[in-house]
Amino acid sequence: MKIILIITLLILSTLAQAQTAEAKAGNTTAVAKAPSTQTRTTKSSTSVSISDSDNYYSLLASFDANKNKKVENLLSDNLDDSLLSHESGSKIWKKDSDGQTAYSFVLRDGKLKASIDKELVSSETFKKLKALGEKISETISKG
Repeated sequence: MKIILIITLLILSTLAQAQTAEAKAGNTTAVAKAPSTQTRTTKSSTSVSISDSDNYYSLLASFDANKNKKVENLLSDNLDDSLLSHESGSKIWKKDSDGQTAYSFVLRDGKLKASIDKELVSSETFKKLKALGEKISETISKG
C-alpha cells in the first residue's frame, strides 16, 4: 500500500512541478518523470513510474501516442517475437515460467505496463530487461 501511495504522490507532484522525482521506501525505489516543458495548455503528458523491490520490478508509462512506434520498435528489437500476442488493441510480450508470468510488457495507445518477477528470471535476463526499461524511459521522456 505504501508503494502505491508513494508512486501516486510522485506522479501527481511530478506532473504539477514538471520535474523528476525519486522516493525510496525500504528496498523499493519509485521514480516519476515529466518533461520540463509541460504546460497547462498541453493536452499530452509523459510520466514514467518505476518500482524496483527485492522480488519484483515494474514500470508504468504514459506518453504521447506518436511515440508508440518508437516504444514498439524498442520492444520488438529487445524481446523475442515468439512471445508477442495481440489482445484488444494491445501488443503483449509475455514470458511464462512454470505456469507463472516471469515478465510481461503490455503496449497500448501511449501506455506501457511492464512487470518482471525477479524470482522467475535469471540475473542476466533481469539486467537486460531493466536496461530496456531505462531505454524506454529515456525515449519517451525526450521532447
